[in-house]
Parts: sequence; C-alpha cells; structure tokens
Amino acid sequence: MSRTTDYVRERAVEATLHMPLREWNWSEGVALYGLAALEARTGSSDIAEFMATWYYKQLSGGQIAETVNATAPWAAFMKASKLELDEEKRALLGQRVHYLLHDALRLNNGAYEHTLTETKFGGQLWVDTLFMAGLFLVEAGLLLKNDEAVREGLRQFRVHAEKLQQENGLFYHGYDEGKGKVIGCMWARGNAWATVVAVELLGIVPATPAYEDERSFIQQTLKRQLEGLRRYQDVSGLWTTVVTEPGTYTESSAAAGIAYAVLQGIRQGSVDSAHKEMGNAAYRAACALIDHEGVLRGVSSGTAVQSHPGEYHVIARDRLEGYGQGLLLLMLSVDMIDPV
Repeated sequence: MSRTTDYVRERAVEATLHMPLREWNWSEGVALYGLAALEARTGSSDIAEFMATWYYKQLSGGQIAETVNATAPWAAFMKASKLELDEEKRALLGQRVHYLLHDALRLNNGAYEHTLTETKFGGQLWVDTLFMAGLFLVEAGLLLKNDEAVREGLRQFRVHAEKLQQENGLFYHGYDEGKGKVIGCMWARGNAWATVVAVELLGIVPATPAYEDERSFIQQTLKRQLEGLRRYQDVSGLWTTVVTEPGTYTESSAAAGIAYAVLQGIRQGSVDSAHKEMGNAAYRAACALIDHEGVLRGVSSGTAVQSHPGEYHVIARDRLEGYGQGLLLLMLSVDMIDPV
C-alpha cells in the first residue's frame, strides 16, 4: 500500500519532535513554526506538550540573543496552544518588539541588517530576514495591538523587496550597502522565505483601507515572483538551489516552502489558481524526498550569501535540518488542490 498524506504527516512530526532542537535560534524557530501549523491543523497533544516544554526550558535557561535570526522562535511562541499569553508572556513579546523597533541594526533605507548570533554581516540585508523577523513583527503587532510594529514589519517587506526582487520576479539572496548592489544569487530557499512571508502577511493583515497600500504592494510582489518561479520550475517539481542555474542541484526545502505558499495562497484568495499545478508538483516532489523516518532529504545546509552559483552548488545537503523539517511541516499543514 502506498503512503498516504496522513502517514507522511505523522512520520514528519515524529521525526521533528525527536530531533535535537538545542538552542533559541533561527533553525529551531522555523521547526517550531511548522510544528505550530501542524498543531493548528491536527490538534496534536504531542506537539502541544513538546512546544510548551521547549519554551519553558529555553526561557528558564538564560539570556536570549537580540539578533534578527534569534527572533525566529518568537513567532511560534505566540501560536503554542498550551502557552497562555498572560501579562508576563506579553511583556516578553513586547521586549522583542521594542528591540526590533528601536535597537536592531539597520541599513540606510531602514532595512534590518541581517544579524546572527555566530557572526556579523555588516551593511547587508538578506531575504531570510523577512521570515526570521519581519513576519514576527507584524504578527506580534496585531496580537499586542501595536500598530507601529505592524507597519514596521510591513515596511521591512517593502524595503527588502525593493532591493532584492529582480525584473524576472525572483529575489536575490542579499544586498550589500557598501557595494551598492545585490550579492549572491537567486537562491531557491531565499525565494521560499519571501513567498511564505507574503502569503502569511496577506492572510493576517486586515483588508481595510488603513493597510490597502501595503497589501497591494505585497500582492503585486508575490504575483511577479510566482510567475518567475513557474518559469524556472524543474521537471521534477523542485527548483535548483540557484533558481536560474540549471547546473546546480535540486533542493527540497525550497519546494516545500513554495508549495505551501501557493496552495495556502490559492485557498485564501491571494494566489491565482493558475499556479495550482506548480504548487501540487512541488508538494509531490517534496513528499517523494521524505524518508521512512519522516526526515526531508535533499535539504541544503545553512547558507550564507555566496559569491557565485558554484559556491551554492557545493553547500552540503541531505542532513536533518530544523528549517527543512519546519518548511516540510508547514507544507503538510495544507493539502494539494484537486490532485490528479
């Protein structure tokens, strides 16, 4: 008997719950975001217990770094069902919002400098920041009724897109203010970060006159990007790790993220149904790379901005990665649309 989506979903959750999510950092944050999406869909008590325990241990364990990447776990913190958002927890969210509004390093255009706990990339903005911090800022702003945070999160989407999106609709990995130009390549997982964030924002930002301009900008940016991604999709349903370079290897986490964005976007009305087959093909391709233990294979390792396509092509892949599992679980929180 062939695997069902429910079977694959259960195995993927089990693999993620048993992986070593050791620290409060970006990879763990993506894994937790995916787990939160699956908890919302399935009501899994195992996920709920795991997330409550993880956050309790982490928040009891000491200082949490004030960087863009270390903001990522705060997004799922708001969604964990067993973590009652009392005044203490709201205060913690408020502290991270305050950091992003007032203390985070910025470029001249107001974009966040992409800061990590391990190293610094002075004067650089990366597409990753949209997921790691920008999305959180909007979600937290809406939850805390802090309109300044909502608008700043939306502005981060705009200033990143203005620097990174190209004529073909795709996003470059980064931009260097000192060099005055984009850096890296049109990296697949980076494009997944952008599509996921665009769809998530269009799903949560109120469709009111107050946010009409911001929503319109996100909608047009997403439309152009998906048209570009459809042109470059590999016959396998995946994308090559440098989207515009067919000689680079195909990569699975990008496909999972893009599949989620397309299929979720179609359901909420922010993505044209003409992209259905692209989303379904990416979904099937990602599922084909889930092994018997529920691990998504073919995931490229953590990737800083590289100098040329060849450097992206030699990044290690096929390891168990928190962000790979997170994007997979996010994809599995939706279904294919009218699968053939």
